[in-house]
Amino acid sequence: MSSADSDPPDTPESSPAATPKMEDYLRRIYRLEKEADDRVSNSEIAERLDVTQASVTSMLSTLSNRGLIDRERYRPIRLTTEGKELALRVVRRHRLAETMLAELFEYSISEVDSEADILEHHLSDRFCREIERKLEMPETDPHGDPIPDSSLDLPQSKEVTSLVEIEESASAEVTRILTQDDEVLEYLVSIGLEPTERIHLVETTPIGMVVVTIGDANEQTSLPQRLASQILVTPLDGL
Repeated sequence: MSSADSDPPDTPESSPAATPKMEDYLRRIYRLEKEADDRVSNSEIAERLDVTQASVTSMLSTLSNRGLIDRERYRPIRLTTEGKELALRVVRRHRLAETMLAELFEYSISEVDSEADILEHHLSDRFCREIERKLEMPETDPHGDPIPDSSLDLPQSKEVTSLVEIEESASAEVTRILTQDDEVLEYLVSIGLEPTERIHLVETTPIGMVVVTIGDANEQTSLPQRLASQILVTPLDGL
């Protein structure tokens, strides 16, 4: 490919000193920080990674010694500038891998995460650029999560709100699905509720169910508020 002639050398996007397990932690910590807009506790990390508190404590010691997290006794942790940069490199590879799997190999959004968990540790700078070129520079992955560019800048995000916060009788476009539970994602796929789909909020019931119609279908679907709160949408004015 002629464009490759001017590309930088084919090198990994992260330091070779970072092990796959370290990268796993950094990516999860980054996501937890973004979700909470705050520091992250050991228990939150253990729950997200489904590991023991002892395993988390051991890894956080390693990350702290490498200067990748800010860690103080009895306080939640946060990524340092260096740690955030490395986390974003892993996030970029993971989300590009998910997008490639969905667009080129027709994986569903409930299937891409586990495959991308493996691929994210092995993609080079060049391969990431080739994925971008092939897919015409995607800005979001199949879940609607933003993909950092080669400079690790995130695309400008749309103005979104949770499904539970839009008014009854309003229409909206699904922008992002926050849940990472594969069973829940499989259910959402089965009812056709995925990013870019249009939905209409019929009502929110007194028992906490959010009733919607999806696409052009007239059939109503009820979602628990806890699940609906993890579905981010862009309201469609006048629809």
